[in-house]
Amino acid sequence: MKVIDLHCDTISCLSLRDAPLYKNDIQFDLARAKKANLYLQFFALFTMPADRNTTLRNTLKQIEKFLAEIEDNSKDAYHLRCSSDLLLPENMNRLACILHLEGAECLGNDIEILRILYRLGLRSMGLTWNYRNLLADGVGEGKDAGGLSRKGKVMIEEMARLGIMLDLAHISPKSFYDALDCYSKPVLVTHANAQKLCPHWRNLDDSQLKALADHGGVVGVTQVADFIKEENATMDDFLDHIKYITDLIGVEHVSLGSDFDGADNMVIKQVEGYGELPEIMAQRGFAQPEIEMILGENALNIIRQVI
Repeated sequence: MKVIDLHCDTISCLSLRDAPLYKNDIQFDLARAKKANLYLQFFALFTMPADRNTTLRNTLKQIEKFLAEIEDNSKDAYHLRCSSDLLLPENMNRLACILHLEGAECLGNDIEILRILYRLGLRSMGLTWNYRNLLADGVGEGKDAGGLSRKGKVMIEEMARLGIMLDLAHISPKSFYDALDCYSKPVLVTHANAQKLCPHWRNLDDSQLKALADHGGVVGVTQVADFIKEENATMDDFLDHIKYITDLIGVEHVSLGSDFDGADNMVIKQVEGYGELPEIMAQRGFAQPEIEMILGENALNIIRQVI
């Protein structure tokens, strides 16, 4: 069974620690991912919002860390740049790794920087990390948050042209709907849950979930406890979000987005926990085809369409 995870902060975490990807003491490493039958992982580049030059330098350093780790672990992982690479025989037993940018402060309003990052292998990007930048307002700007700037709309159109997946996690509601109007391909929300079940400000309301489905998109249900339940979140509560969203918009629009190494309090503590998830979902009443779709096939469908 193919297991795909749409979001982890492992590379930025390893960059700060100068630790290896193959085996470490944080939430994700290649050795444990292999035991859990992980097929594909999105690796986020994240630096706290600052001026564009500082964020660009930090982003480039994290890209170097990612590329160096892929080179050092080429027997176990590879950098996925084109979806057709998934079919190559030499990649059958290696983890596919997608390079993702979480928050586009480093771009400023320079479309040329986006193109350079694409040449370096960037294949997925979210415009904001909670707050406003030159491209869009984030969800952290509150009820009066605006939408996309004119340059943000141009940037999204260029992402679609290049073949970079668009992530609408962390973005304001107005920016969310603006982006759906501008991006011509299916979108992702890599790590968020249902606001109806947990009123976290980063979760999606029913209208957003329905709009995402209408656009052919997928939401990666996250295992961060604060996004699942206000207090004492459990695995059953996590599965409640999967069940609620599948009932609301269809099983074909749900995936996984752990946020490993981006949060401490998780209902699946580390990546090896994915090895047990198919059985847990079956016990909860999900049918085998539904489990396969949620754990991997839905995300794979978006990847094939965009990159």
